[in-house]
Amino acid sequence: MNEEREVTLDPTQDTTTAPNDSPDLDSGENINDPLLPPSNKLSYKLQSVHSRIPILKRLPFRAVAIIVLLILIQFAAWAIAGIVLHAHPQLIGTAAIAWVLGLRHALDADHISCIDMMTRRLIAAGQKPVTVGTFFSLGHSTIVIITSIVVAATSSAAAKHFDSFSRIGGIIGSSVSATFLVLLGVMNGFILYKLIQRLRALVRTRPGEEPEFQLLEGGGFLFSLIKRLFKLIDQPWKMYPVGVMFGLGFDTSSEVALLGISALQASKGTSLWFILCFPLLFTAGMCLVDTIDGALMMSLYTSAAASRDPFTVVYYSAVLTGVTVVVALFIGTLQALELADAVLPNPTGPFWDAVENMGNSYDIIGAAICGSFIFFGILSVICYKPWRRWIEKKRQHRFLERSDGDIEDSRDEIVIATTELSTDDLEISPSNMESIHIQRKGSLSK
Repeated sequence: MNEEREVTLDPTQDTTTAPNDSPDLDSGENINDPLLPPSNKLSYKLQSVHSRIPILKRLPFRAVAIIVLLILIQFAAWAIAGIVLHAHPQLIGTAAIAWVLGLRHALDADHISCIDMMTRRLIAAGQKPVTVGTFFSLGHSTIVIITSIVVAATSSAAAKHFDSFSRIGGIIGSSVSATFLVLLGVMNGFILYKLIQRLRALVRTRPGEEPEFQLLEGGGFLFSLIKRLFKLIDQPWKMYPVGVMFGLGFDTSSEVALLGISALQASKGTSLWFILCFPLLFTAGMCLVDTIDGALMMSLYTSAAASRDPFTVVYYSAVLTGVTVVVALFIGTLQALELADAVLPNPTGPFWDAVENMGNSYDIIGAAICGSFIFFGILSVICYKPWRRWIEKKRQHRFLERSDGDIEDSRDEIVIATTELSTDDLEISPSNMESIHIQRKGSLSK
């Protein structure tokens, strides 16, 4: 007899997993099976090591794997740079500056906001997107590398016209990033509204009758329109063109390009391949931090979903979504104001001075955003148990009052049924007495 199994939608399920993915540690597969592909054997061993390390097993295996891979790439990039620049040791310091600039720029507020919210959106679509930050950084770095090649190859001509290129690119990049972040903020704001509605519905349910968590589906014309636009980005690799558009701002490209110009002038006759070490190290540093950001946000968003407790899922999703909405709208508005500052003829006043100062402190704002996610994440964990106890007491009290109300209603029905009896019905008659007894018994059973 076939046993029927109820299939529920798991929000943490990776819909992009290939059929030949790594074997499950709990499935009992034999690692020494000759039919098992070598890649699966290696993945099995790595997952086994990951599960035995207390600190690492708190993070998903994919998140740890991509972070370790990027760290190895850092060593490889520096090894290549060391070999290439061995003949020019005076350029090692410049290379270190380029790498640090990449680390710093990855903390820019527009990077953090975009990566965090696209990670949130892809998780809501049922994926585990650990490489959102990686592809975003690669797209951004493409502009950096191309600009560095052009400037290094034509240093004198490009230096004369670079200001005009930077201004045009800044307008394009700011327009794209501001629009993108505001749309993401609106979309996540609607999701936050739906999460709050769902949380209220859960509070009204009877204890033990909570439904399974389901993925949120938006409604309304505006949400449907925005959702169609972002449906184009349904895989992490599609963040690459988004990174390219963000990179058109030329704020970071100008930094690396100027490094290339100064290095070219200092070394006098150095090959273009030596100059390329700087943007490549910059790319490696930026990819490392952005990948860590995306992988950690994926871990944070999916850790609650693994418990299958709808209260836990909705609670943490509402907290994190609320933070992302505030961050996206703030950064999108700031970039729109910066764009207006660049387009308007010489705006003055304390307000525009503050906008300019904040625009020059994106690295500090980005670090503050990372800190806010950590702060509110820890705060939500601390507050969850007291909040849950308060909710459970509230639910029990509500249903006890409802049960007491049902009993009072039954008593009122008995009184009404008794008072509605006529005096003729109360005459001493065995049949009438029996009917009264039956009527009262029926009222009590209600």
